[in-house]
Amino acid sequence: MRSVGAITIGQTPRDEIVGEIDTVLGAGVRIVQAGALDGLSRSEIDALAPAPGDDDALITHLREGGEVLVAKRRIVPRLQACLDRLADEADVFAILCAGVFPPFTSARPVLLPERCLAAVVDAAFDGGRLGVLVPIKQQQASSAARWSRVDPGVVVTVASPYDDPSRLVAASEELRRAGVTLVVMECQGFTSAMKKVVRDVTGAPALLPASVLARFLAELA
Repeated sequence: MRSVGAITIGQTPRDEIVGEIDTVLGAGVRIVQAGALDGLSRSEIDALAPAPGDDDALITHLREGGEVLVAKRRIVPRLQACLDRLADEADVFAILCAGVFPPFTSARPVLLPERCLAAVVDAAFDGGRLGVLVPIKQQQASSAARWSRVDPGVVVTVASPYDDPSRLVAASEELRRAGVTLVVMECQGFTSAMKKVVRDVTGAPALLPASVLARFLAELA
């Protein structure tokens, strides 16, 4: 049986994300999980927090509930350690975070959702207006700068998958008013149910990181 190594920036299990991937991959692929925050105490996790106003911030969900912000530069070495630990257990790896990361070292392919989303947008977006949902305000400016290569008028708004559901509706309404024709949901924590909300409110196709990633994995696993 082929195996996928699913590496989260938070704690395992992340069954809500892995479940979305598993739906696409099917029963013939085994998914092994590892988390950058596994085994850490709350004080050790807090020590990984970004500085105030730092655009290096990432958000993740903790096993016991609640969310935490971590600094990307402090998480990258821990992600690499997860890859090293699972080196002999997977045929292909996926980082379960839609942020931008430097290359990782692995003898197996390592898929990054951000690159997969960019590839699909490059293939599918043909004019119109691009809309992007980011989970925290600290990511808004960097996301706008990155996606402006596709659409200089890109509209980036904020809604976390861990917020009250009304925030996602409000953000989607903002995108609808902007006339978006394609939406990128730029957080791995978004679910297919949330994608349906975005599509229903905006009237535009929406790209969900988990399912986009799964389709790339299906070609490699």
